[in-house]
Amino acid sequence: MYQTALQVGIPGTQEILIILLILIVLVAPAVVVVLVALGVLRLWQGDSTSNEERIAELEREVEELREESSSTDGTPDGRD
Repeated sequence: MYQTALQVGIPGTQEILIILLILIVLVAPAVVVVLVALGVLRLWQGDSTSNEERIAELEREVEELREESSSTDGTPDGRD
């Protein structure tokens, strides 16, 4: 005689598997909603810093690095 997937020799296996399936069906949509909400929040928070501010900060860092390299090399632009 053949056994189906839920006919395992341990008593209560069918019930446990059904409970797990119900939990998956109920919990999976909630997890998806939470993940989507977190993704949207990350996108909104990423836009809080404007590109101009980031560009200005990077330009300041480049200037600092150029000044640092020119003081160590002895050449004004850091080139040989």
